[in-house]
Amino acid sequence: MNFKNYIASIFLLLGFAGHAQLTETHSVYFDVDKDQFSFSEGKQLNSFFDDLLYKPLLDVKILGYCDDRGSYEYNLDLSNRRVETVSEWLQEHKITIENISKTIEGRGEVALEEGSEELTIDDERAQNRRVDVVFSLKEEITQRIEIKKLSSNDLTEAEAKEIKNYEKKVVKAVLKEEGSTALIPTSKSLKNDIKEPVVEVEEYLEIPTNLDLPVDNTQEPFKSLLSKNLKKGQVIRLENILFYKGRSTVLEESQPLLDRVAEILVAREDIHFEIHGHVCCINPVYKDAYNRDTKKSNLSFDRAKAIFQILRNRGVDYNRMRYKGYGRTKPLGGIDKLDRRVELYITKIEMK
Repeated sequence: MNFKNYIASIFLLLGFAGHAQLTETHSVYFDVDKDQFSFSEGKQLNSFFDDLLYKPLLDVKILGYCDDRGSYEYNLDLSNRRVETVSEWLQEHKITIENISKTIEGRGEVALEEGSEELTIDDERAQNRRVDVVFSLKEEITQRIEIKKLSSNDLTEAEAKEIKNYEKKVVKAVLKEEGSTALIPTSKSLKNDIKEPVVEVEEYLEIPTNLDLPVDNTQEPFKSLLSKNLKKGQVIRLENILFYKGRSTVLEESQPLLDRVAEILVAREDIHFEIHGHVCCINPVYKDAYNRDTKKSNLSFDRAKAIFQILRNRGVDYNRMRYKGYGRTKPLGGIDKLDRRVELYITKIEMK
């Protein structure tokens, strides 16, 4: 079965969530003006690739970026070369050139926000020097399988015992009859295991603090961040970490709480996450609320970005973080003040 190489942005992945198609993504970061990634980035890509399931059936999407420095022609060429580097790596790791229908297209530079501080610009530039690799399983295949996961890290204990034989069974069935819609069943033993209720015992990490102000680790968001049962896809609201009204500046009294969040995230190197900003009560004509700090309608984005900056300054690796503003596209359905929130969306938990 041929692989197809689509061009897609990492931020479009959220749009796939409502479909049956399964996706897993990984970002590969590059140094300034370089089209070859470092050894450590290669190790992370290799680890991500090794954890993927149903490899012969997966579609591959590759999208290259670079920062805003350099001419348009140079940036487009550089982002293309970065995509080519990742494509060649995939060919060297079980995905041969015969299995790839390749359409390499780099997107060049990503525009930076005007009026940003120098640190913010550096952080944005570092995040833009990347290639996003998205593996996906088509909707028609997803509907046929019973273990609907693409990463071995997400498997339950029962599924992990079953997956080796089941994965071979799925690949063989799909390649033999690509047009079939028949369900590919798991073993009876797995079905019995799935029916049994699984009760998880709550266990928490003990991460000491250097903060003078005492913080209650049994309260959110610390409780979830310290939990050994933290899961990919989990959403953690940054409780009591508040901003000045209509601004993207964090209240001074919220800083110690945010310092504790950073302290935990520095220690928990296994967590990768996105920072999501949300607002309430805006005119539907606008996509976002007005930010008095920037004089623009970008409040949810800038609040998420502000949290990113603070965590970055506190020592959290920027490669583990992304940020995005949602305006009021995801209301909770309750009182308005609950929609004024910043959340951490867990995108990956690395296995140790």
